[in-house]
Amino acid sequence: MVTDTTYTGLDEQQLGDGQTWYDLYNWLLPLVEMWVRDSGVTSWYGQQREIAEDVAHEAVARTFRYNQRAHRGEMPPIGSLKALSRVIARNYFRDWRKKDWCLVRPTQDGDLYQSSIVTCDVVDASQVAIDHLMMDAIIVMVAQVVAKFPRGQKVALLTDLANMSDLDGEPSLLEQALQAVGVQLSDYKRPRSDDPGERGRYAALRSIAYKRLKHEVQV
Repeated sequence: MVTDTTYTGLDEQQLGDGQTWYDLYNWLLPLVEMWVRDSGVTSWYGQQREIAEDVAHEAVARTFRYNQRAHRGEMPPIGSLKALSRVIARNYFRDWRKKDWCLVRPTQDGDLYQSSIVTCDVVDASQVAIDHLMMDAIIVMVAQVVAKFPRGQKVALLTDLANMSDLDGEPSLLEQALQAVGVQLSDYKRPRSDDPGERGRYAALRSIAYKRLKHEVQV
């Protein structure tokens, strides 16, 4: 089984080492196969293996590209290749499942696919837990990226987040993640400016910041 490789332990030679990514793929594939097998998507019956392989391949490829950018200093360092690849794979799997959820596999007579309204009232506790873990990892990544934004963009984005957040209770995960990188979200909570020019500059910087965040956090 592949060890839990960390970014800090990878040099340029290891980044290009195919064995690292082959081992990561072999670690990830059984997890994805389990997700696909338990997905309940009828149109996947008979091709679960191929779908799982596609998801695992795509997740490892995206992890590799992210790791290259992190190595160049364009993105925050990766704490664990396994953790990141799992988050990416889970998100990719969920998007694919959502798209195919209402498809019904053709019958042996060769009938065409037909739409079917599918409802699912059963919530898998393990699914909920995994979703929370994925969201946690993404929020931590967002905090690391925002902390490195240019000052104007960072202030505009954090001000918007602070004004939308309830900062009186227990610190949210976002607050905790920002605190870990030296940012106190409550410091950015402030009333809206009465000056039209100032509001315009703030709106422009906020828009740029959100677009930049969307571009840099692609998992």
